[in-house]
Amino acid sequence: MIKENIVIFLWLSLLSNTLPAQANGKKFGISLNINYTTTSRLYLQPNAADPFIRNTHENLDGIRSYSLEARYQLTESIIIGIGSEVIEKTFGNSINLGGIRAEMNDGYKMIPVEISAYYLIPFSNDRFRFFMGGGVGLYFGRHLRELGDVTINNDSPKAGYGIHVAVGMDFIIYDFISFRGQMRFRDPEFEMTSSYSSGTVNYRGETYPLKPQSFNSKADIDGLVFTIGVAFNF
Repeated sequence: MIKENIVIFLWLSLLSNTLPAQANGKKFGISLNINYTTTSRLYLQPNAADPFIRNTHENLDGIRSYSLEARYQLTESIIIGIGSEVIEKTFGNSINLGGIRAEMNDGYKMIPVEISAYYLIPFSNDRFRFFMGGGVGLYFGRHLRELGDVTINNDSPKAGYGIHVAVGMDFIIYDFISFRGQMRFRDPEFEMTSSYSSGTVNYRGETYPLKPQSFNSKADIDGLVFTIGVAFNF
């Protein structure tokens, strides 16, 4: 599916000869965006020997985030961009703690850095600019957990990587400002190695020991990303 989309927007780029600039002659733009990611998964034991435990995951859907992207128009039909955002999602979970079930919050935090190339579609005009694009990204993530008065440390930071494709439209209000709507697909996956910040936890007035060993987890953010934003053009 991703390869087919890449072929389509490359084919469309060959048809574009004379297209409007990024915003009526403005070549540089910065957008502030609100994003909605449809689905993601968190695996708490991705290295378990038992395939059932290894593939057991928590669905973390409906993620809202904020992002920033800078774009520069290289030619009449090609725009490059670099952007980043902060994605964070948690859920209520429980753990066996000294013979009792202790409540805690589990989740993840991801910061992507994505480089993209966009192609203006030929039927764009001075008011509506339609684009398709794609690119590559690095995805930096960490496991989030709160248990009593204890959190966790990220022991071995690792970056995931992947590709993405996007389609969208800018509605130019004035020369220097436009509204943006965009839909994007990406599938970053990254593993995390963590350990508790303390060897004991105070939970509801009692102190319990915690395992000192590091533990692994994995996040897979495979949903569609819907974006609306405002772009300022210079």
